[in-house]
Amino acid sequence: MGLFDSLRKMFAAPEPEAGPAPSAAPSPAPRKPAFDYDDERVPTGARAKIRAILASLTEVEAMMDREQVQAVSRTEIELMRDEHLPKLVKSYIDIPAAHRAEIFRKAGKSASFILEESLDTMQGRIDEIARNLAQHDLDAFSSNAAFISRRYSDNDPFG
Repeated sequence: MGLFDSLRKMFAAPEPEAGPAPSAAPSPAPRKPAFDYDDERVPTGARAKIRAILASLTEVEAMMDREQVQAVSRTEIELMRDEHLPKLVKSYIDIPAAHRAEIFRKAGKSASFILEESLDTMQGRIDEIARNLAQHDLDAFSSNAAFISRRYSDNDPFG
């Protein structure tokens, strides 16, 4: 046995004892939607936008789980999902149908149009957060590719 083998054995971590495999930690239960977004009082176009928003929020949360993300961004996403989106939709539903015309007279837009416009604004912010998270991944990839190129290139003047 050589010197390196002896040193490796001396400093190696002890072999784990055979025994029952540790059980995997249970995955968190899927979040129950805070609101029934399929309520028939929600316009069809808004329901499609809400589904897209919820899917985007899930994707962004998965991206955040892979990254060291500031608590502010994570909190913003949670607020959108748990508070802002359901409150927006509920406030739309709560407008008595007989009084929806008042919104049009005041704003020059229907309540359903304003709802969809608000959903588009929310989707835009989620897309911006996703782009920022993706930029971290793009930067990390570029950095790693540049390292590999420098490290293993035949053009090393000191090699």
